[in-house]
Amino acid sequence: MATTNPGIPSEVAAHVLSHFGRGGYPAGDWTESLITLIDRADMVHRAKLTTAFPAYGAAIALAKYDENGITTLQRLAGLTPVTIRCARCNDEDGPFTDEQLCEPCARPMPLDGVA
Repeated sequence: MATTNPGIPSEVAAHVLSHFGRGGYPAGDWTESLITLIDRADMVHRAKLTTAFPAYGAAIALAKYDENGITTLQRLAGLTPVTIRCARCNDEDGPFTDEQLCEPCARPMPLDGVA
């Protein structure tokens, strides 16, 4: 899903990346609460918050709904985008577990083919 980028400042990109654990740096307490609120809000309340805080709303939408959103935010924040790879097979296809394994490597098929 492609989303638009209405001029997200580098600081906003860095705050949202930090919230999602993908680099950047943490926002202050109030701003982190705002990011969490926008992230967790239903569609109606997210739209209202995004109207009041358009840069944060756009950055969170990029992170959550655009397949290249994290990379875009990393570039906006002045970071070199880092590709996450599986620790076992080195594939980029996620999702990944906490051990940095892709799903197929986290639950490998037994040699007899019966799961």
